[in-house]
Order: sequence, then C-alpha cells, then structure tokens
Amino acid sequence: MTKLSNKVAIITGSSMGIGKVMVQQMLDQGAKVVLNARNEKRLQATYEFFKSKNYPVIAVAGDVSKMEDCQRLMDETIKAFGQIDILVNNAGISMEGEVIDVDPEVFRKVMEVNYLGSVFPTKAALPHLKTSKGSVIFISSAAGIRGLPRYAVYSSSKMALTALAESMKIELYGSNVHVGIAYVGFTKNDAQKTIYDANGEIIAQPVRTFIKAEPPENVSNRVLRMIEKRRFKEVFTPLGKLNAVVNRWAPSLGELILRKNYIKNWKS
Repeated sequence: MTKLSNKVAIITGSSMGIGKVMVQQMLDQGAKVVLNARNEKRLQATYEFFKSKNYPVIAVAGDVSKMEDCQRLMDETIKAFGQIDILVNNAGISMEGEVIDVDPEVFRKVMEVNYLGSVFPTKAALPHLKTSKGSVIFISSAAGIRGLPRYAVYSSSKMALTALAESMKIELYGSNVHVGIAYVGFTKNDAQKTIYDANGEIIAQPVRTFIKAEPPENVSNRVLRMIEKRRFKEVFTPLGKLNAVVNRWAPSLGELILRKNYIKNWKS
C-alpha cells in the first residue's frame, strides 16, 4: 500500500512527456488515473497502451482552455470512479521569440493554454477536492521564477501560476485541500513535442544542446513526493534552485548573467 493507493488522479496533458510518465508512476503506486489531452488520436493511443496492461484508466479528450471541456472532464471522472483526489495541471505549450516579433495572437494562445488551462480544470475540480481533501498541483517552470529573453510569453504564463497558487492557498485555508506548485527545469522532450514560433505556427521543439535536460521520470518522482508530503512550493534541479536564490538575493547579478548570455548567443 502507498499513499496513492485507490486515489483518483486527473493529469492534464498526459498523452506524452512528463504527463504520460506521471500516469505510469501513479498507476504503479495503486492510483486510478484519468488521462486528458486535446489530440484525440495521441490520447487514444496512450489510453490503449495503459488499458492493455489492465490498469484502471479512462481517457477524456478536451481543451483545458475551455470551461465546458473541463466540466465534462470532472463529470466523466466522477461517473467512472466516484471521486477526485488529485488534479495535476500539467498541460502547457511553449513558444520562442522576442516580444517585438511575436504576433499578438500568440500571447493569447499561450496564456489560454498555460494559465486558463490550469484555472478552468481547477475551478471545475475544487468542489470534489474539498470533499476528498485532495491535492491540486500546478506545473510551472524555472522560467516562471524570472523572465527569460526570447521566452517572455512563456515566462509570463508560468509566473501567473504563482499568483494563482499563492491566492488559492490562502483562500482554501482550513479546507484541507493541498495546493502545490512545481518549478520544473529543462526536461528531456518527447519526440512529438511542439511549440509556437513567433508567428503562431506550430513547430517541433528545438533540441536543447546548451544544458543537460532532466529525465521526465525524475520530474514525475518529485511531483509525486510533493503530493504525498503535501508541499506547497518546490524548485527542481540545481540550476533552478540557483536561479531562485540569485533572483531573490542578487537580482542585478541574475540580470547581468542573462544579458551576457543573451548577447553571446543571439546578438553576436
């Protein structure tokens, strides 16, 4: 028996990457898991993979930036399993480009997925989480600690999650609902991972060669520990922790490092 045994978890953006790995780890620890993603074909393939092993899973396709889809996600979960104990807001998309070059529509699209795509599932799940005294987790990023050049849109969307989590933690005081936010570092991408470019076109996630990427299994393990120990904030990876410390105690130094790196790699 583990602390996740017989718990019902919803993981958004769980057809690939960190989300899919988290599904596997939760199932291995005895949880019942609801998969969710926008891409129905990919979601169905992931669902069939887990179902073929007789795991207790269902899949509910939908767009987490639409409230009606999020309400349906909760309704289908209650219909299948009768309760909701854990919501992991993992769905998200990145983009790269300088603010001056980014199409205004891209700002809206990224905020809809990364911010509203966490707000709406949470709002729909909260009545059930209050009943179960469960957990809601927001998957943020090291880019949500300090704004990064060429990632201003993405950084903004992830910073917004901090305000959301901090506000909810106070609002839910006394309800025994656990609120957590994880600041994830650079993670090894799924081969199918895509991002927006400055024009709003979907492109393949560029390969990151400038830093060692963390395996998604490590990221998932840390998120699960947050849930088990009901921790509020966790910064993952040594570089992420260094970023947080420098940003708090020596922000001018952090800006200098980022500026020099940016000039070296993009302006030279």
